[in-house]
Amino acid sequence: MADEQPSGRIKRFLDYLETISKILGGVSIPIAGLFVTLALHQQTESNQRAQLYANIMTGREKADSDVRAQMFSRLLDRYLVTSGGATLDGFRDRVMFLDLVQANFEEYFNARPLFTRLYEQIRDQERRTLGGDRPAWGALKQQLFEIARDTTSRQVALLVRSGHLTEDIVVPMTPADNATPSQPSVSQRIALYSTRGLTGLNGLFVPAEDGWAAPPGPGADAGKDRDTGRSQEDGRKRYSIIIRVNQILESAAKVTVFLYEDVYKKKRLVPEESVAQVRPIEFEVSYFSTPYMDNTRLFGGSRFSVIYDGCIDPSVEDQVCRFPLKASAQPRAQFKVITFDEAFLSQRDRPYVDQILEKIGASKGW
Repeated sequence: MADEQPSGRIKRFLDYLETISKILGGVSIPIAGLFVTLALHQQTESNQRAQLYANIMTGREKADSDVRAQMFSRLLDRYLVTSGGATLDGFRDRVMFLDLVQANFEEYFNARPLFTRLYEQIRDQERRTLGGDRPAWGALKQQLFEIARDTTSRQVALLVRSGHLTEDIVVPMTPADNATPSQPSVSQRIALYSTRGLTGLNGLFVPAEDGWAAPPGPGADAGKDRDTGRSQEDGRKRYSIIIRVNQILESAAKVTVFLYEDVYKKKRLVPEESVAQVRPIEFEVSYFSTPYMDNTRLFGGSRFSVIYDGCIDPSVEDQVCRFPLKASAQPRAQFKVITFDEAFLSQRDRPYVDQILEKIGASKGW
């Protein structure tokens, strides 16, 4: 009897466990089904919200594109056909409409040909006018230059966040008779990279701010150090340019740019090994050139743009160049050079939301 009591207790315990397991099994299956249903429902709602958001954003982008297309068409039509004709007021209207086009579509539209043509028309009107309206035509021409300068300054302020800016580059014009000039007719070397920590540059390179610019904020210094370290340690090639001025016009300068690959050993420049990489590039840089549109791609994944800053003449008291230039003039062109990372995306390069979603869906098999 004593041996049967423990076995009876075990049997009752096992029966109890079996009963509990049956109850739990019967209850857990519907509960698990309920949780699975809720999870699927939440996932469906999340997908629906994401799809709704994508549809809204795509619709907004399409509506915005339609509005901007209509605005562009209307502004350009008003610029090309003005009621004032060839009068001073008519050209003032054209300057205003061209300013609006440039301000709203500078990342999509290269307005340089329009600016150049309008400048030529205003210049010709100024030359033909002999009365009291001549100063007004000159003022309108200067207003056109100011619009171009404002556009360039605005773009430089954005690009310099991911780039490098060299200013105050002054280059005398190459003499037409090839006589020996009093000053070198080319610029010093202009580094298209960070020069922080590098030596051997004095006397050869235009002085520039050290390091690449970083967006303002607590991490600005760290970002500058990181970019500088990357440019010095990852083996990327470093390039510099020399600018030669062939002709200076009222609104532009015709230049030749020489590109060099700079060689450093132990962070010190080796001038004799720094040689020209490509044939010289000849082009015209004007007030109406913009770094967004008028830039040159380098081999290392970055771009540079030469910006025209005007003309000075040290031979006259106010140092103002007066065109047409006299034979005794000593004109010197002023430039800025900005280098920026090719990873910088302007509005015209950014994909739409539906394009991003399509790529994501293709990668995930949606």
